[in-house]
Amino acid sequence: MTRSANMAASHQFQLPGFVMAMPFYPSKTVNLPGIVLALFVFFMGFFIQCNIVTSNIGLRFLNITDMLVLTTLPAVALLYIRCLTPSIILLYLLPLTVLFVLTALFADARGDGEFYPTALTYFYAVYFLFFTYMLFKEKLLDVFCWGISAGFLVVIILLFLDSVIHDRLASLGLSFQFDEAAVLEAAAKGEMSAMFLRIEKAGGIWSAGNMAGPAFALAGAAAAYLAERYRRPAFFAVFLLIYLASFTLTLNRSGVFAVFAIGLYFYLRNFSIRMLFSTYFGFALSALIIAAVLPFGALDFAEQAFSKRFLEDNRSTDNAQERWTTITGGFEVMINHPLGIGFSARDQELSGISGIGTPHNGFLATAYTSGIGFCLLSAFALVYTVFRKRKVGFFLYSAIGVIIGYQFEELNSNPVFMAHIGLALGYAFIDLDFRLFLKNALTRLSGLSGIPARGA
Repeated sequence: MTRSANMAASHQFQLPGFVMAMPFYPSKTVNLPGIVLALFVFFMGFFIQCNIVTSNIGLRFLNITDMLVLTTLPAVALLYIRCLTPSIILLYLLPLTVLFVLTALFADARGDGEFYPTALTYFYAVYFLFFTYMLFKEKLLDVFCWGISAGFLVVIILLFLDSVIHDRLASLGLSFQFDEAAVLEAAAKGEMSAMFLRIEKAGGIWSAGNMAGPAFALAGAAAAYLAERYRRPAFFAVFLLIYLASFTLTLNRSGVFAVFAIGLYFYLRNFSIRMLFSTYFGFALSALIIAAVLPFGALDFAEQAFSKRFLEDNRSTDNAQERWTTITGGFEVMINHPLGIGFSARDQELSGISGIGTPHNGFLATAYTSGIGFCLLSAFALVYTVFRKRKVGFFLYSAIGVIIGYQFEELNSNPVFMAHIGLALGYAFIDLDFRLFLKNALTRLSGLSGIPARGA
């Protein structure tokens, strides 16, 4: 089944040349058993979604992927060190490192602890270059996506359990540390806490719904890819239903927008008469089920949640104006501090310009944390991935999710988004390295007529 699915997928879409030439790329330095690599990749995907809060259990890392990236980077880098051609070092690793050093040394007004996301952003970007190479060289992208999907299911279960056994989950790192009673008591005294948002928008393993919703949405990239790979649209339909169920707690609209954008692109990219009929019958069946359970009040909670966020929100116009103001002010702050600025300082500066301390934008927040250079590098990789003619579905869907999520929230320090940015950078620059420098040599070596011409 896997072999036939892989062949069907390869004929359905035009793949980048480096994917087709990957058998002729350098192999790993140590001949590890395939099952070891597969398990590692699966659990890396799992923990990207189910990102255990390791700081809750006394470790010096905020999340488990931070720990995994830092502790396994030397091993993964040594295992695939042969992928570092002179061109990819000059094209990617050297500029990335120079930008990091400049930001580390010359960022303005960085406070205690504010270097952590800057450093992790860099290490994620380096790590996922090697990791992306491993996904293609060892043909483990499917396994990675299954791991993400499994992590998504677990983290959604934890989201619903959080309201019942929060303290137990938090002690194990399976929920964000949160004292609801203390927050409510402070609010009663007129002292507003940043965690007050969680009272309305549940976050589960994340601080609040505005962080959780977009992080969950990025699992849609794996769901869409697997649905495309095995030609089973039901995979994505099931993901969509589970995600919409989580929305009743997170109440996060940006994640819904991202999921629907991924779904729409998936639908158009894979459109067929069969899919059209399947969609029709799926909607008809859903309508019948909803009509059957509505009289019993089974969907009242979901109806209230969707009405509250999409129909009864009378602040939509003010919200749009507010975001525009903060974005324009955010650009001014970014230009004033091209190598980055500490969180507290930029919060104060932006508040003075626009009255609000957050730009509500992940790209601007990236510029504050890691400098304009890394912001532009990330934006380039995402746009390149979306508009590149030949593409791999997972990276396309991931880029769509990141771009939409970044338009609404500061998500650049969320490890799920750092991982997906790292994947986009690794994918884009491996592809560019092939197109600009390696294609002719690998074509002569392989004699593969299927490798596309330069620029394709």
